[in-house]
Amino acid sequence: MYQSRVAGLARSVRVRPASFDPTFVEAVMQRAQPARLGRGGWLRPALAWCGLLIVVQSVSPLVFGDIDGAPTHVARHVGASTFALGIGLLYVVWRPHRAFGMLPLVGALFGAMLAGAVFDVIGGDRSALSEGVHVVELVGMVLLWMIAGSPGWDRVERLFRFGRRSGGVAPSTS
Repeated sequence: MYQSRVAGLARSVRVRPASFDPTFVEAVMQRAQPARLGRGGWLRPALAWCGLLIVVQSVSPLVFGDIDGAPTHVARHVGASTFALGIGLLYVVWRPHRAFGMLPLVGALFGAMLAGAVFDVIGGDRSALSEGVHVVELVGMVLLWMIAGSPGWDRVERLFRFGRRSGGVAPSTS
């Protein structure tokens, strides 16, 4: 008897009825930075073009295992990664509200590809012009970022506004 009363009292102290807070949804949505689906009607068709071009470019390495003299196994891995990138971009065209979630993956793929391209050019293995095929990935990355709502851009804008108002001198934090 005593044990059930204590358990009931503990539950009544911890659990309370849900209350309606009209500002809760707005506060959560402001922090979530969801994709702005209505802006830039040209973004999704342009991203579709990038995705299709990337998929087409990945067919030869994926199917035939041929990419600039690389071993077949390596060429197929490159082709598979590139194919997956293209499919991911096409998925965002279909479901643009997923763009924000795709940013880390596509950003990591693009960053690794960019690093490899820089190393190839510095090492003399490839010319800068021959690495121009990666412009499509760059354009796709930028379009994805724009569809995702340009996360982080507000901080960059605040930096530029601060620099214009104060003459570029940051306030002292001491």
